[in-house]
Amino acid sequence: MNKINKDIKDQFDFFTELVSTDKIVLSKTIILEPKKSNVKWLTGQSNVQHQTISEDIIFFVERSKRDSKYGIKLRCSSFTKEPFFRFDSDGPAHRNDFPNIPLEEQSVTTPHFNSYKEDGKPIAYKNETLRKESEAKIISEDINFGVSLFCMETNSKLTNGEFPEIVDKAPEMEFNQVQSINFDNITFE
Repeated sequence: MNKINKDIKDQFDFFTELVSTDKIVLSKTIILEPKKSNVKWLTGQSNVQHQTISEDIIFFVERSKRDSKYGIKLRCSSFTKEPFFRFDSDGPAHRNDFPNIPLEEQSVTTPHFNSYKEDGKPIAYKNETLRKESEAKIISEDINFGVSLFCMETNSKLTNGEFPEIVDKAPEMEFNQVQSINFDNITFE
């Protein structure tokens, strides 16, 4: 967790501008489709228009097919290979191992945001909403609430000021009864 991102360390002002300045998510609806590299996940994305930066920025959303676990990422691959800002709805706690953070505050449970400090070290944190257990539970279970919170945290929105909607277009599995079994003539001992 504490691997330094050299790109962010060397261009921290650019990173701060990427995160904090207004951004427009260009797709009103982000459709989740099967992820090619992992059959257990769905993924969708939208291009993002930044108010002051002309680099290509992508808004990614991923959701597990098995449960309500999901993640949201902002990526600017011309700047750094890793997403520069993330949200995890579920999963293991992250440890912020920094000398100025008290030991009891170093472990950050999910849901939480993932960002970077000026030295390029990653840091997990909860904003005011995620610190409220009842609100954090709702956000961790509803991907569209999570997207809204992520967008507010990163100053991202649609042109009308609203937030993109996540739609799951994965084919649902159909269970058809193929053969009926008659247990009347079977003796169980």
